Amino acid sequence: MKRIIFLILSIGIALTIGAQTQQGIVKTPGRLGSNGQVIAGKRLSGATVQIKGRSSVVSGANGTFSFPVPAKNFFIQSVKKQGYILTDPEATARQYTHSSNPIILVMETPDQQTENKLANEKKIRRSLQRQLQAKEDELEALKEENRISKEEYQQRLQQIYAEQESNEKLISDMAERYSQIDFDQLDEFNQRISDCILNGRLTEADSLLRSKGDIQSRIANLHSDQAALAAEEAELAQRQENLDKGKAGAQATMNDIAQDCFSYYQKFLMEHQNDSAAHYLELRAALDTTNLEWIDDAGSFIEAYLADYDLALVYYQQGLRRAQEGGNSEQTALFYNNIGSLYSSLDEYEKALEFNQKSLDIRKSIFGNEHTAVATSFVSIGHIYEEIGDYSKAMEYLQKALSIIVQELGEGHPSLATIYSNIGYIYFSQGDYDNSLECCQKALDIRERMLDNDHPLLAKSFSDIATIYEHMAKYSKAMEYQQKALTMRERIFGTKHPTVALSYNNIGSIYEGLGNHVKALEYYQKSLAINEHVFGTDHSNTAGDYNNIGSAYEDLGDSDKAIEYYQKALVIFERVLGPEHLDLATTYRNIGYSYHSQGNYTQAIEYYQKALSIEEHVLGLDNPFVATSYNNMGSAYLKQGDDVKALEYYHKALDIRERVLGTEHPRTANTYSNIGGVYSRQNDYAKALDYFQKALSIREQVLGPEHPDTALSYKNIGSVYFDLKDYTKSMDYYTNAYNVFLIVYGPDHSQTKIVKEKIDEIKGLVNQ
Repeated sequence: MKRIIFLILSIGIALTIGAQTQQGIVKTPGRLGSNGQVIAGKRLSGATVQIKGRSSVVSGANGTFSFPVPAKNFFIQSVKKQGYILTDPEATARQYTHSSNPIILVMETPDQQTENKLANEKKIRRSLQRQLQAKEDELEALKEENRISKEEYQQRLQQIYAEQESNEKLISDMAERYSQIDFDQLDEFNQRISDCILNGRLTEADSLLRSKGDIQSRIANLHSDQAALAAEEAELAQRQENLDKGKAGAQATMNDIAQDCFSYYQKFLMEHQNDSAAHYLELRAALDTTNLEWIDDAGSFIEAYLADYDLALVYYQQGLRRAQEGGNSEQTALFYNNIGSLYSSLDEYEKALEFNQKSLDIRKSIFGNEHTAVATSFVSIGHIYEEIGDYSKAMEYLQKALSIIVQELGEGHPSLATIYSNIGYIYFSQGDYDNSLECCQKALDIRERMLDNDHPLLAKSFSDIATIYEHMAKYSKAMEYQQKALTMRERIFGTKHPTVALSYNNIGSIYEGLGNHVKALEYYQKSLAINEHVFGTDHSNTAGDYNNIGSAYEDLGDSDKAIEYYQKALVIFERVLGPEHLDLATTYRNIGYSYHSQGNYTQAIEYYQKALSIEEHVLGLDNPFVATSYNNMGSAYLKQGDDVKALEYYHKALDIRERVLGTEHPRTANTYSNIGGVYSRQNDYAKALDYFQKALSIREQVLGPEHPDTALSYKNIGSVYFDLKDYTKSMDYYTNAYNVFLIVYGPDHSQTKIVKEKIDEIKGLVNQ
């Protein structure tokens, strides 16, 4: 099942109880100069600061402003100054707490922000180029001194260049982050660390971080200090001033450690060491269990990058408790949404709907019905209905979200890509591949424009489009896009992540469409190994793999093994998805096909009918999946000798496939071939040849002359000419079929032997 990631701007709202004054400053960011020294920012006058629930205030000549706040916690709704934008968009999304320290709001002109980003990119690129040159020189020296072989030299050089290509994401992310930092707010030591990281001196950065001492020991010392300070709070009132100073020092220490943890996280993320990156986010979250942003960062990273859903849920539940205890409704809604989406990944759809509905109710009460935060909940709920198979409800919620995002954020906002992708999946499930491709292409266009070249959502778009091309029988395009997705996912997540399993599964499906069932089975088993490791043996992802492995065994002629895997999938799907889900219908249809292969046509029709009932109810009567079930029913009735019913179902299937898939699709060719087979049985050779030739024309064009299905068409046409006693044409077509089967299956396969026997029979008749 797909996992949704949806990022949009959420804006807080202030509570109205008492009133106290909060000071603030509007300024441009401090920047690092070329010598590593900070160039201080300047104060900005005339900036309008809108506080949620209060009148706006304007910054004075020295950039300062003040306003009465109604309670301890409050929200800033917007900050505006002509020609300037906030360097940190989250400044209007977080909750603030009243403090004696001023709020610092940092703004910059777009041109200057772009210039700063480009300058940072320039520094980073030069640093990385120096590193590349040093590595190249080192390898050259080793080669010249014959300390490494030519082959090892080439391999290590290729590895260096591959690592260099993956640095594009790091360059873009780092340049963006450092263009948003106000270095005035960092102390000198952390300015030095940032300068080292920005200029690629990672060893020096690591040394500076470690010079402060072991971080675990510092955390232990901090906890010890905090415990001592807590004891002092109970002492006499005259110690209050010293106690306050101690608290301030502990807070500064904690903030310093938190900054170091985040720097370590960034360092390891740049090196694609996701486990280590997560470790330091967890350390930071443990420093202050009331900091909801830190808790959410840890949980979200662990869920997305490590696929450790149990641990992510622990963080989300912790965040939810803290948000509820602090009366923070917006953050409560965020964690409800996170928990709901996580339960969706675990196939627990009732719980998922429950939590996402709670999130939606809170957001509506805070923001009203037309806010981007409400759109987030609409998308999450729409995704759950999509997974359940209720596409009408899914589309309803997604369209609501689409309307809000377009109205509030505009046509080109990145959030739209997620909505287009989900709507595309609904069209795909309904067999409307043209509209599906259009929506998924819109999503890809936005993501290519807005995201870096190594982003998980970009990989998802490649995978979505590949799946559509596969079902349109455009296998070369499908494989091209799917390999792009796999390469990105392995680089981002490693080789044991559910999204990597999805790519393996999809590549296996393409190989199956190409008739390479051995290769398909190999990739399905790779996918199964990952999904069993991550989700266990009782999850829809695992069931999907069982289903696909069964299909590969069926194509390889092992029906007993196929039914074994189909039954495993059936048990899981019935429990997880309920009695009217399309995945269940697919499994029923697959079991029916295996019984069909074994000659048990009554049992086959029973399972085909189960599949057809679900598909007609969920998808209607004009869908490719319904056509497949009609086609299967026709084949079973044909085997029972009922030509009339067989033709009835075949023509139902053909009507849908010609209209929906077109007259040049392999599935349309299959139905032409089946109808030709009925007419051949009835000795109506003219009609039989007409339909067999239609099937052959499509297969040669789409699948190529060396595909097993093309060989079947050669065999079918050869059989008709044999019955017409035109042995020359019959021999030509049977020979074509034999050559393909020999290449694909080898000499001992039943199809190869059958055709060889027919060729020998024709030779005997010709020689008489």
